[in-house]
Amino acid sequence: MRREDFNKNMFRKMAEGRIARICAVSVSVFLCVLTVFELVALELQWEVPLLSVFVSVEHTYWSDEYQQEELALDESTENELLEELPTDAAAPVANDAAENIAEATESVPIPEEQKETEAAEESVEAPEPEFPYYIRINRKQNCITVYTLDENGEYTVPCRAMICSTGLYNATPRGIFHISTKYRWRQLYGGVYGQYATRIYGGVLFHSVPYYRKDESRLCTDKYNKLGQQASMGCVRLTVEDAKWIAENCPVGTAVEVYDDDDPGPLGKPESVRLDADSPIKGWDPTDPNPENPWREWSEDF
Repeated sequence: MRREDFNKNMFRKMAEGRIARICAVSVSVFLCVLTVFELVALELQWEVPLLSVFVSVEHTYWSDEYQQEELALDESTENELLEELPTDAAAPVANDAAENIAEATESVPIPEEQKETEAAEESVEAPEPEFPYYIRINRKQNCITVYTLDENGEYTVPCRAMICSTGLYNATPRGIFHISTKYRWRQLYGGVYGQYATRIYGGVLFHSVPYYRKDESRLCTDKYNKLGQQASMGCVRLTVEDAKWIAENCPVGTAVEVYDDDDPGPLGKPESVRLDADSPIKGWDPTDPNPENPWREWSEDF
């Protein structure tokens, strides 16, 4: 009797151990297959809705590796830096006018008391200027709302909305960052190029939808048609018009917040023109201000 009980216990333990090993192996195989599929999907920029349930590449080895490769392209000779535009709200005085004012001022005698007052005022440190805009990227809705200052100096006034494509499977990191380097053209991961690129953080940038070459007529049409959904390797893709606006109107240091929300924002989510793959002008971004853009003539005709 005892032997039979012993044998039963042994068989039960063996069965339980085998089931546990089978479960462990099955889970391991599933995770390996999922990881391989994830890497393939990201590399080929496939959007697989089911995969997003299991995968988030935010701050993972893959996203870190991508950022390192993107940062390495900072050294590319194909890059064209964009000169930072003046951010002072007051219009600068023309050189000739400034010289005339200086000459007129020199000819007028200044009382000693006024000189002392002006010297005291110059010694007071001027307050740091506020940045004109605050940029919020809704990663879940793939749209952007730009805010400007209200009368109390807070960013509560929405002034511009943009459609965008953030990183597949949340590859665009959440958080608050500050823009830095700006490019007129920049080489991007995958051997493509972007117009009006502005660095958000590390290897993550704002830029236009990619181009096959540094040529405004060689737009990646299929990627343009994905604006409004996650589609990139981590950067934030925009129309040329919006990428140019950020590069020219948001000075270095402007805050960029990346967040998730079901609400697209107070100005809603804009729509973009869908490009026909058979159109002879499919290689141009309809918003590109280039005078040679055939969309300008097409829009005037129709």
